[in-house]
Amino acid sequence: MSRKPSLATKSIKVVESAKVPQKTIADLLDPFEKQEYIPVHVIHDLLSLAFPTSSIIHSYSATHHILKVSIRTLVHAPLSRWEYNRPADLSRCEDIARYTASSKKPADTMIYLSYNKKTHTFDILDGLHRYTALCIIQKKTKHLDFISENEFSGDMSWLFDSALLLNVRLNAAEGELIELFRTLNKSHPVPDLYVRDVAKDKRLWIDTVVGRWQSQYKVHFSGSNKPNRPNTNREQFVELLDKLYDKLHLTEETKDKLEQALNRGNAHISQNIPKKTTQTIKDKCEASGCWLFIYTGEELLRML
Repeated sequence: MSRKPSLATKSIKVVESAKVPQKTIADLLDPFEKQEYIPVHVIHDLLSLAFPTSSIIHSYSATHHILKVSIRTLVHAPLSRWEYNRPADLSRCEDIARYTASSKKPADTMIYLSYNKKTHTFDILDGLHRYTALCIIQKKTKHLDFISENEFSGDMSWLFDSALLLNVRLNAAEGELIELFRTLNKSHPVPDLYVRDVAKDKRLWIDTVVGRWQSQYKVHFSGSNKPNRPNTNREQFVELLDKLYDKLHLTEETKDKLEQALNRGNAHISQNIPKKTTQTIKDKCEASGCWLFIYTGEELLRML
């Protein structure tokens, strides 16, 4: 009697067809967009799309796996830097790339990843320099003429056909990732800049933006629980900015885009005033320069 392969040795493969377009990760997860977590039953398909022909060699849980993947597959996978990881030092990455190519030693390493549901990519928690070095080699060998002598000349298939390990987490809480990041970097201290209280940073920035708008457009902020257009109240504005911050996938480095989006929206509305807007509302907005609150928070969230 034949036995089904265990999860530890299950091969992850993608069926390719010239006639049927390849399904994307976004397509796969679209039905679950509003859910906080990725359903367990689609995780295997998700890994198949991200890392075709790889295999799960160990599972800590249904959402935490060790994958064996070829470097050829890895350098084309949807990977990105975790927002709280330090940017790669490109000089160091170039050195690693040259050493790897010249030594002809296999990539004896493990890269730690966490799936980012917002961006549909796998964030690199640890191994960013090693991964970037491999991408450098792939890019340089792709454009070689094989005539000029350099450290990347010659057949590099020995490298791209070799495999390394990926430690992949899905549905991981932010606190879990930060603790993992600290643990991985115990022997290499990480500046506080890269391990922040994300929720606190977000809240402080939103409070800053709200304070500016309340000061600049005081006449549009009401103490009422249900303010009439073109007014809002602080709670409603905070709620809008909280959702907009997430929609734009903002970080501490890109937080300025929050207010930029508000200003763009305000300018757009001022040039595209809804036909049903009363003259009283127009006069008030014209005098203050604030047109944003002609619309409700939900309407603004769809527009911005």
